[in-house]
Amino acid sequence: MQNIIILLSIIFISACSWIKSPTTPEVDAPQKFNSAGDYYSNIESLPYLAWWQQFNDPQLNKLIESGLNNNLEIKIAISNLEQAEGILKQAQLSWIPFVSIYAGYSSNPAFGNPGTFFGIWPQYVPNIFKIYKQQQQAKYNVAVNQAMVDGVRLTLISQIAASYFTLISSQEQLKLLTALDKDSQTLIDLTKSQLKIGLRDNIDLTQLTANEKLIQAQINLVNQNIVISQNSIKYLLNQNPGKINSSDNFSRIDFNKFKPGSLPAQVLQNRPDLIMAENMVKSSHEGVGVAYGNLFPTIQLDSFFGQGSFNGTVANPNQYLNMNDAYINWQINPATFGQIEAQKGAYKGTVYQYIQTVRKILKEVDNSYITNQSTSKNYENTKEAYIELNKKYNLYQGLYKSGILSYPELINNKLDLDKLALVLNQSKLQQALSLVNLYQNLAGGYKYNRETEITQDKE
Repeated sequence: MQNIIILLSIIFISACSWIKSPTTPEVDAPQKFNSAGDYYSNIESLPYLAWWQQFNDPQLNKLIESGLNNNLEIKIAISNLEQAEGILKQAQLSWIPFVSIYAGYSSNPAFGNPGTFFGIWPQYVPNIFKIYKQQQQAKYNVAVNQAMVDGVRLTLISQIAASYFTLISSQEQLKLLTALDKDSQTLIDLTKSQLKIGLRDNIDLTQLTANEKLIQAQINLVNQNIVISQNSIKYLLNQNPGKINSSDNFSRIDFNKFKPGSLPAQVLQNRPDLIMAENMVKSSHEGVGVAYGNLFPTIQLDSFFGQGSFNGTVANPNQYLNMNDAYINWQINPATFGQIEAQKGAYKGTVYQYIQTVRKILKEVDNSYITNQSTSKNYENTKEAYIELNKKYNLYQGLYKSGILSYPELINNKLDLDKLALVLNQSKLQQALSLVNLYQNLAGGYKYNRETEITQDKE
């Protein structure tokens, strides 16, 4: 008995550090992001903010609502969450005794040679430490899967917004290219007229024709990109390929007035991937406890109630049967120690992954700030250049009307303005995508209407 007590004490001491509630490692984080500066305003409750609604585009709002309700990646994540919740319920129900019902014939002397018999056998065989740890591990796994659902929602919102802005930007680009092609064709026609009277040569015409063919090639590419963007959105909505109704408002959207900001501590608290990493650490910690639980004894408590015919006879079972058990069942498998070491290794891995996730988030957010600043400045500079060139073109129109400037010269200046408009449109798309990416990295919007949608999907 003394040896048993000593062995139990050793096991308990070894498992002691894994009995307490798990914690995540402390990782130093800056007080603010270096690249944010005073350019951005901190927004409270970013995960609940439907930031895409600020663009006042009903079609974008409709697409995101549809995606959150119908996207298959979200449905898969919710199904995984339901599975994790079922496993947790399984662990919780392990505390309840189970009942076996018997009826038939037995001549087992250990059972009193009951003969024909029937009865019920309530049994309770818990390994208290192991069941508790399994329940805790299952609880953290539910949190992991909940964060996974949130992470999919966060990514989906950004994907739909980015695809939609790419779509309406491409549609705007198509209009600009069409205008450029029209002006190019006008200049070609003028050159052909001048060629007939000897004012121009074939070299000029050949160059203009080649340039116009390049514009046609760009138009074909933009048409392709429009279809691809539409199909991408349809896929995210769990729909077949097809056209997307979109608002012709890309040139009117001001992506410069939305400047979301957040402190590092808030971002780390809100990011689903870090919530996943945190609960994976805790789940893995409890996994070590589950492995240690295999070294603890189970408690056997059961009682049989029924009736039998006794003495191995096949007759009407009318004699009362009763049996009770109460004992400890302790089995130590040497392989358990290998399982413990394996679980400890897995736990260390999740700790390192947690630290790595923190570093990755801080890097992504800081990069998003500097990228958004860069693309915003690039757009503003390009816009100012376009305004100045447009002033020049307006002056040239006055000169043309005064007869000082020829029509071909005016068209050449219009072509320069058309080309800069295309550059301006592309720089605006880059600004829009950088803003979407910033909202995603700041964990914006994924808790919008979350509970309602998850409940509807489960129903």
